[in-house]
Amino acid sequence: MDRLLEKRRSIRLLDCYQVLQVPRHADRATLRHAFLRLCKQHHPDTTTLPAAVASERFRAIKAAYATLRDPAARQRHDAWLRQHSPPAVDPLGLQAPEEHPVSPERPLSGGEWLALTLLVCTLLFCTGLASILILQQS
Repeated sequence: MDRLLEKRRSIRLLDCYQVLQVPRHADRATLRHAFLRLCKQHHPDTTTLPAAVASERFRAIKAAYATLRDPAARQRHDAWLRQHSPPAVDPLGLQAPEEHPVSPERPLSGGEWLALTLLVCTLLFCTGLASILILQQS
């Protein structure tokens, strides 16, 4: 129980801008774009990272986005940053975008492969059914 509370506190103490890999003057569109990009990269269903690591990073990304998209929470976070220097090393291991840019070509996740397989099977079934109906009519 204490470990869980400790983790939640550490997520709150992160520099949300660092987590989302955006500058402090980022607008809403930039925040949303960074959030979606990082969700794709770190979502437990679409990453090759261990499930526990992916879940922790994904939670931190969601918490950072929730903080920065709410104007009042963002002001409180900015005030906190002015009072405290952010951690020198990111405890969640998120990389700066210039160090490791996200490749647009990533391997498909298991869920994506399943969806593609079901789509192909459905297409083949419909083609076979259409062929049977055409043969019966002629």
